[in-house]
Amino acid sequence: MKTIAVIFGGESVEHDVSILTALQFMNAMDPEKYLSLPVYVAPDGVWWSGEKLRKKDFYPLTQAGKKDLTPLTLPFESFRRQKPYFLANQRSKFKKQKKIPFDLIVPAIHGSHGEDGTLQGLFEFTGLPYAGSGVLAAAAAMDKAFTKTHLSGLGIPVLPHILVKKPDEGTFISPDELAKGIKQAFGAKPYPVIVKPCHLGSSIGVTPAENMDDVIAGLLFCFRIDTAAILEPFVDNLVEYNVAVSRAFGSLRTSVIERPLKEREFLAFCDKYLTGDKDGLKTGTASAEGMASLNRVINPGELGKAKTEKIKTWALSAFKELNLAGSVRIDFLGNEKTGELWLNEINTIPGSFAYYLWQESEPSVSFTNLTTAIIEEGLRQSAAKSFDTDRTLGGAAIFKND
Repeated sequence: MKTIAVIFGGESVEHDVSILTALQFMNAMDPEKYLSLPVYVAPDGVWWSGEKLRKKDFYPLTQAGKKDLTPLTLPFESFRRQKPYFLANQRSKFKKQKKIPFDLIVPAIHGSHGEDGTLQGLFEFTGLPYAGSGVLAAAAAMDKAFTKTHLSGLGIPVLPHILVKKPDEGTFISPDELAKGIKQAFGAKPYPVIVKPCHLGSSIGVTPAENMDDVIAGLLFCFRIDTAAILEPFVDNLVEYNVAVSRAFGSLRTSVIERPLKEREFLAFCDKYLTGDKDGLKTGTASAEGMASLNRVINPGELGKAKTEKIKTWALSAFKELNLAGSVRIDFLGNEKTGELWLNEINTIPGSFAYYLWQESEPSVSFTNLTTAIIEEGLRQSAAKSFDTDRTLGGAAIFKND
């Protein structure tokens, strides 16, 4: 039986959503094939493991709760030729550190320092086997400005945008220069516009702006949680469509398309995660099976066959072009009256791994089968990365051994 380390939490504003995703993934894993190892990264960056981490009511982590957990460290050595392991720091200084071996890591950290390629880079550097998208794919998909610029070259429609980088300390944004750029990008009557972080998801930090004062306020908030922001024109008659894409099942395929229901002009964080079960959380557990019909429309009829095929074709093209892996959700925006569609963003580690879209697909994929597919794909990908690093092979040896 293989041990699968599911890493979640993290130093990210999407920390809490990550906890829900990880708990769902571990609960859905096939117990006859895999043993799950919860690895929780607390907001202060400390890594922990322990059985209590499997319970939703254990969070947030308290000082008292830490007594039931074991702090972990990741040795900085190459695991390319040995079974990987964490080191459990024993409470007593007279005890040796205990090795906790595992076979694969499944990243379930959303947003910064988890979904953006940085965590994947750590795994690559140390030779750790992991599931999901690689360094370049994760980083590229997380950068909304890069995604738009790159995919528009493939003929995939995206909204025009302005990238605004966080000013250096002690400097200020020039409203005049910003106003000039907004008019050049969006026209003489550009408002309203949308301001959002360039490298975050879950609709966190998304702000509608009716004037320059609103834009500045939105940017200042974005710069508290990200290093850059993007501005986009507000879409009238806004409707959103999401579809999942994966190659983990053996061949490249798409899920059903969903139209999330919302209570405001754009889908906010609370629409995505704070409605659903009796606790007000869209956890996707068995007790909330009805949320699919209550909070989304599956295969919305207004799309018709032609637009459905367009969304799926664009999603497949984006997935292949960025060399993505795992279960990826790709989100689109649309104008319900004109029928226009635009690719909005790509989520390489979507909430709940987008299992609810696969369950509604034909053929249906259970959450357990999805976790198995993601794990097995990760094991195959990691095995394929094995290569010789002997410096003499490329004629690059400068220092000779005795």
